[in-house]
Amino acid sequence: MTDLGNTAEKPPTINPRPWSARRPQSLVLSAVFILVAVGLVWQALSYVGAGVGGLVPYFILLAGPILCGYYVWYFNFYKFDESA
Repeated sequence: MTDLGNTAEKPPTINPRPWSARRPQSLVLSAVFILVAVGLVWQALSYVGAGVGGLVPYFILLAGPILCGYYVWYFNFYKFDESA
């Protein structure tokens, strides 16, 4: 007779990391955000140099690199809940 006590299939494990935070997607998205941040800073510096835009270019100078840093951290270094 065959031992049927250990034939139960294990449910498939679900990866808790979102699709965008897996490799190589995370590297591509990080590169895109870095390029966007460089573009934003470049544009903000050109506005500041031209003397137009008021306070907005200074906000862009701050927000561009901060958002870029956050998303690079999220896509590459954030520890998702492994217990799910």
